[in-house]
Amino acid sequence: MLIRTWGFVATKPHAPWVSVEVRAERGALVRTSGLPPGAALESMARLRAALAHVGLRLKTQALTLHVHPTCTKEDVPHLDLAFAAALLTLSGRLQSHDLLHTAHAGTLTLAGALHGPSLGPSTGLSALGPVAPPEIQRLIHVQGGDRFLSDNHGLERRWEVSHLAQLVNSLPSWQDFNASLSPNPEKDPALPRNLHWEEIQGEGHVKTWLAIAAKHRLPVLMSGPPGCGKTSLAKTCDALRARHLRKPKVPWVAPHPAGGVAGLLGAWRRGAPRPGAWAQADGGVLFLDEFLEWPRPARESLRHVMESDRLELLRAEGSAVWVSKPWIVAATNPCACGRGHEQCLCTPAEQKLHRRKCSAPLLERFAVQLDVGYDPRPCPKSWKDVLKWLGRPFPTEGIPWESRARESWMNSDIRRQASMRVRATMEKLARAHADWRGGYTVTEEDLKAAVEVTWMTREGW
Repeated sequence: MLIRTWGFVATKPHAPWVSVEVRAERGALVRTSGLPPGAALESMARLRAALAHVGLRLKTQALTLHVHPTCTKEDVPHLDLAFAAALLTLSGRLQSHDLLHTAHAGTLTLAGALHGPSLGPSTGLSALGPVAPPEIQRLIHVQGGDRFLSDNHGLERRWEVSHLAQLVNSLPSWQDFNASLSPNPEKDPALPRNLHWEEIQGEGHVKTWLAIAAKHRLPVLMSGPPGCGKTSLAKTCDALRARHLRKPKVPWVAPHPAGGVAGLLGAWRRGAPRPGAWAQADGGVLFLDEFLEWPRPARESLRHVMESDRLELLRAEGSAVWVSKPWIVAATNPCACGRGHEQCLCTPAEQKLHRRKCSAPLLERFAVQLDVGYDPRPCPKSWKDVLKWLGRPFPTEGIPWESRARESWMNSDIRRQASMRVRATMEKLARAHADWRGGYTVTEEDLKAAVEVTWMTREGW
């Protein structure tokens, strides 16, 4: 496994931003490139003692450490925090994609306390100091150390820490820190285009609900024949989700069905927890193509994490806890032959067998169920209008119901036959559709739209 991140070395006034790479393999050696071997071994000894002090013991494995530009023995202690973040990623506590654009400044004691470098005018990091590389967007530093880092360093976010335990035990704080700010969509006239969205003709119904689902992180299941655009539409989901979260980019993970449960959720390998695609897609999009071709245990294992956003992996060797909030988007063919409704060659029994691969409890967790490939109508909003709408917050007080719509819903046969989970989902979908229209109340039109996208949960789909 290869981890890439950045370190801030105050003793290198003309090149303080250092690229750090850590590769883990089987074995027990520590190899170095760009830094003295003796200093690297001293740093690893400090890190292991500090991690043990906060209750985290790492397994023994071979590490290859590479830094650029080259560092001397005096420079290496300033990379302690960067190396610690890499080791926490190897143990499954942090996500590797979060470290790509993060720099770390601070040295560690054996007890895990952090103290900053002697930053000041002598380091050359005054208001005229070197600007951070464009790849670096965030900085973790010791409390009080940022007063020597001026705004011209180009860093969007900064997080002050005083102890290693803040990185180990404060996952929500880490996620909030990595939520980068993006320009206000109302003041951003040059919104990016998306060819996947604009080149697909029609499919206005699908595009509408993908936008709604992106804003509310509602799981989506798309059904349609091969070549109708399911994957192309899914490739727009990361841009939709990123705009709502006001981030420049979010993860987009599309695992292969052959990975099974271990590849999807995670496993325990060689004495250490290995996060699966679900944990790696935290804050982004988890796209599950050919969903009904996944092994049944892998599909059904999603039922718990789709509701709790938490996975506890318990093994005899140890335990691990992953907290992840991806937007799950799945796609499948409507039948085994894949020819669609009109040209289907399957018998009714074969169609029923194909659809029963997905259990009713799992279907209920996919709030938005879309039929792709049959709608010639365009999306009522352009791509730029969709992005602007995603940037507007949902009313915190909720959207009230019209009395007529509420009465129709309470007397509906669909409501009486649905489970409590589906009822709550339909009410949420109706309010979300009202927000899409720009309405101030939930109408019967919104209720009808919500019923249309929960068609798989009813008998006979």
